[in-house]
Amino acid sequence: MDIRAEILDLKLRVEDLETTTDRVRESREQEELLREVIDRSKKLQAEMAALRADLAEARVGLGEEVAAVGTEVEGVRRAVAAPAVFRAEEDGEEGDVRTEIAVEFAVIRSEIEHEFNFLRSEVMDLAIKLDRLSPGTE
Repeated sequence: MDIRAEILDLKLRVEDLETTTDRVRESREQEELLREVIDRSKKLQAEMAALRADLAEARVGLGEEVAAVGTEVEGVRRAVAAPAVFRAEEDGEEGDVRTEIAVEFAVIRSEIEHEFNFLRSEVMDLAIKLDRLSPGTE
């Protein structure tokens, strides 16, 4: 065989090896990207499950709070419908039932507002985590 033909044959074989190596490298990079996507998808699913659980828990809590508020509203309606009545406090002072109800209502309102703000904070935190997990935001 001619030396030029042997050199040409070697050169073609080297090019084939380089092409094969490039394909393997690309394939590995694609596999790594696919693994990363799968891992992030699993994390996202876990975060979504946690969010669903938190939302379900919040619904139950809010339902209880709404029921309590309904009870308080009924009490306020009864107290407002009745004439102003003064009763003795534990420390001996007299107070209006309406004032006491207004104070209790303010406390309940504050608690509900606190719970709502907490839930809003949790949702925002989870949204940030979801954004971090979303591809293309890097």
